Amino acid sequence: MNILHICVTSKWFNIDNKIVEHRP
Repeated sequence: MNILHICVTSKWFNIDNKIVEHRP
């Protein structure tokens, strides 16, 4: 696994978590 790939995945996971958090 690439460090860059982990970074990108982490970013997407973060965005996904924020979207879930913003849901009522």
